[in-house]
Amino acid sequence: MRVVASLLVFIFSAVWAQAQENVATKLGYAADAKLLIIHADDLGVAHSENAASIKAIENGSVNSASVMMPTPWVLEVANYAKAHPDTHDFGLHLVLSSEWKHYKWGPVSSIDKVPTLINEHGYFHEGCRSEVNIKEVEAELRAQIDRAYAMGLVPTHLDSHMGCLMQTQELIEAYLKMGQEYKIPVMVNKAFPEELLKKYEVKVVLESILTIMPEEYEKGTVAYYNNAIKNLKPGISTFLIHTAYDNEELKAMTIDHPEWGNAWRQKDYDYFTSEACAKLLKEENIKLVTWRQIKETLYKD
Repeated sequence: MRVVASLLVFIFSAVWAQAQENVATKLGYAADAKLLIIHADDLGVAHSENAASIKAIENGSVNSASVMMPTPWVLEVANYAKAHPDTHDFGLHLVLSSEWKHYKWGPVSSIDKVPTLINEHGYFHEGCRSEVNIKEVEAELRAQIDRAYAMGLVPTHLDSHMGCLMQTQELIEAYLKMGQEYKIPVMVNKAFPEELLKKYEVKVVLESILTIMPEEYEKGTVAYYNNAIKNLKPGISTFLIHTAYDNEELKAMTIDHPEWGNAWRQKDYDYFTSEACAKLLKEENIKLVTWRQIKETLYKD
């Protein structure tokens, strides 16, 4: 029996791995194609973030974004999504933290129902917390997803703000469970435990999730992104970027927080709306795909 069980596990693993390899062909591309999602995070935090991201989608190389449902400017994004029901590629940037100095938000669900997720003022904690009540986490995640649908924003995927849902196995499972329950793709890569990806029926695993970090930002955004594009591997990868205008609104929002701040977000916007970026993507024969395509192809049932 032990041999048979081991054999079944091996067969299941092989079938699952082959299914991942065939995602490119299911989307209509060659099996060894380099597929890329250029994904703008944090829509909803500010008008500047929304306006720049939408312009980068309409006129630049950005083709996807994710929305933070607890944030003050979320309705602007929801209304844009409703006005473009067949073309928008907006997922949900699931939120359990509120990182800025003076600019805060709290849970979508009632604060009395999620006490471990909030501070003394009713806002989310500044950073990610691992010691939280998992039932409260799941309740808040469902509230955020349900609010999106109530506003008319049909999410194309799910991801995690600041990686707060990656802190423990319990949190990872809560994250993957949302994708399974709502039949929405979740943003994961090969670093996620394979047994959990199977358990929660994850159908797409990204080759890589690329985002510029402070030490790379200091060396120059253009150099980082050019190098990343030139070294992209076959399979589906994503750039996680932050596009906004370096204006007074963003300066106030990100005060005393230069990392991922106003100047940083302007540079992301500048690069991904540039002719140079579009030209390099073409030269490297990189195909831009969206979470909408993935959802519509693999999550039909």
